[in-house]
Amino acid sequence: MPGKGIGFSRTVALLAICGIAGGSNLASLSQGDIRFGIDTALFDYTGTGSLGLEIYQQLNIEQFSMDQDSMARFSTLIVLISGNGDTVAVDQWNSETIWAQNRSVVNSTVLAVTPGEYVLNVVVTDVGNGREGQLSRSVEIESPINLSEIELAKAVVPAQEGSFNPLRKGELIIYPAASGSFTLPGEHTLYYYVEIYGAGGSTMRMRSQLQTYTGEIIFARPWVPLTVPDGADAIGLVDSLDLSVIRNSGLHRVVLATVIQDDTLEVEKLLMVGRDVEYFSESGEESSEEVTVLPYPEHFRLILSNRELDIYDNLDENAAVRFYSAYWRGRTEQRQQFETRCNESERYAGAFRNGWETDRGRVYVIYGPPDDIEAVLFQGGLDPYEIWFYYEGMNERFVFADRRGTGEYEQIFSTLEGEVSYSNWEEMISPIGIGSGEGGDTSQE
Repeated sequence: MPGKGIGFSRTVALLAICGIAGGSNLASLSQGDIRFGIDTALFDYTGTGSLGLEIYQQLNIEQFSMDQDSMARFSTLIVLISGNGDTVAVDQWNSETIWAQNRSVVNSTVLAVTPGEYVLNVVVTDVGNGREGQLSRSVEIESPINLSEIELAKAVVPAQEGSFNPLRKGELIIYPAASGSFTLPGEHTLYYYVEIYGAGGSTMRMRSQLQTYTGEIIFARPWVPLTVPDGADAIGLVDSLDLSVIRNSGLHRVVLATVIQDDTLEVEKLLMVGRDVEYFSESGEESSEEVTVLPYPEHFRLILSNRELDIYDNLDENAAVRFYSAYWRGRTEQRQQFETRCNESERYAGAFRNGWETDRGRVYVIYGPPDDIEAVLFQGGLDPYEIWFYYEGMNERFVFADRRGTGEYEQIFSTLEGEVSYSNWEEMISPIGIGSGEGGDTSQE
């Protein structure tokens, strides 16, 4: 049985369009004994004065214990915590369903929220044996202007008259893709749902694209006009997309752009697309760029942007492998260089730290070997230090010093913006009082 939320009730008119759409985040996968996926989408519950954070859950029944009546029973606890640590919303439901192999179920709930930064914690417990799975993800709430976030789905069916199914949107039941992943060739149809607000009586234009994670366009539709009925506070748009156009597994994005009253808005959603092993091998399309095990999972984090890092840290092992492959697709030489740097960075390992955890090792992984190194071991009582020079394409330098005499060099200066840098680094490596004397000049050349 699906979980019930806070009881929002509204009617949303549905329009069919030729396009695809996306939201802002990639679904998260749990840790622990019970595996499940969680995704979210934010909607403006017009007329209620509230924003609704819809939370979708997907899990496989066969991982739960089965009682004497062949039933699987589990509980789901959802806690939303504000940025200052206060619990602002709690929802819990108990589910029971017939145990079956290869059977997947979806649940949904909705929490009333206001703009801000939150942490969503979810715990699923097998009632039969107490085994648990846990998940935590950051959620940033911003009031929608004209577009909601995107709900991705794997199935859409007509709703029965009088149905109070929490998955209902207008006259349809939308079963969300809470795992955020699709496996080809079987799961080749992607459905989506998005809402438009405050555009009643206007004519708008929409354009959609399917892209690789790096922005390469796989499929694109032209701009299409859409007329919103007069007086409509909220219009829901539903459509589907054939994912079979995707040739390589990995992270992808769907992007929807709209022009409403000369304002252009864009929203996107990330999804993971994989291929069935048998199909993949028979097609002969497997690329030498694909990996099956992450070679340097922690080193990889060093070169990711903050946004990429948020995505990467929420992936399970299989999804992280696909992300890694997608990141380097088409850049085999660069990937080989990166992995060589990771291996060579161990030369800077300390007694209690791996090479990539040290300052020199980190810089080596991110920027590669320097073009030149000026190493000073003992000179005029100065602490041992090294200056790394990068000339080609950068013209930057880093300074590392062994200020504690342990053999581990810390970064004290860099010309690169955003890196640790002290303008008085030369004084930092000088013994206290060097060059000074009674009545003398303490300055140094």
